[in-house]
Amino acid sequence: MLDHVRASPASGLAPAPRFPPDDDPLWASVASAGADSVELKVLLLPGAGAVPSRFTGGHPGRVRQRRLYLLDTADLLLARVGVHVRLRDRGRDRWDLTVRVRGEDAVAALPRPAGARVEVDVLPGRALHSTELREALAADRAVACRDGALDVHALMTAAQGALLAAAVPHLAGALHVHGPLTVERAVVPRPRCGLAHARHERCRFPGGRVLEEFSARCPPGEAPTVARALAHFLSAHGAAPATRQRTKTAAWLEELLAGAP
Repeated sequence: MLDHVRASPASGLAPAPRFPPDDDPLWASVASAGADSVELKVLLLPGAGAVPSRFTGGHPGRVRQRRLYLLDTADLLLARVGVHVRLRDRGRDRWDLTVRVRGEDAVAALPRPAGARVEVDVLPGRALHSTELREALAADRAVACRDGALDVHALMTAAQGALLAAAVPHLAGALHVHGPLTVERAVVPRPRCGLAHARHERCRFPGGRVLEEFSARCPPGEAPTVARALAHFLSAHGAAPATRQRTKTAAWLEELLAGAP
């Protein structure tokens, strides 16, 4: 596991998240993994500024709020094996359902279903792959599922159901709703950070904890360059990385698993 770089007190910079150097074999694996995209992610300690002012400065930005719900067994069987069934409220009666299978390292071992998106997440010290199928939902059916009046299996497409069944062959019974995780998301303009697809998110967990995540998406071949630019931007803006690096979903699952039977 890689450690964070320590900046000297005289530098005025925050400790920078440490991604692998450009010649690290990880980047060759990422480039050849057959993924659609790479998302570089850093979990941050919460800052004093409101979203999005912490990173957008004088550039205007719109904050979008999302509410995420996980559908899982009472004992979180799916989470324990890296499978996420996520119901997302995007506001304005826009909802979607995602079935995602996630695994360690940059190369997915599972077959890629037609229409699936494959992405590699690279964090300081680790890489994860995910295969997901996402489908927009009618608001009334999504709300019924959230409220426990409609089984999530009734909302899945055939392809989503098949992906779930392949990942967890002996899943039985209804899935329960866990959440929400509330996320405030702001796009950080490229003139501000030099990154084409950068986002800053503040996540409020059901238990009250708050964490932030900064991410940038790019083509696989550009990942090492984008990782270096992202680390420099965060350090220059005094954004300290969290001691333990994981995705916001993993942090949420830790909270859920701590209270699971």
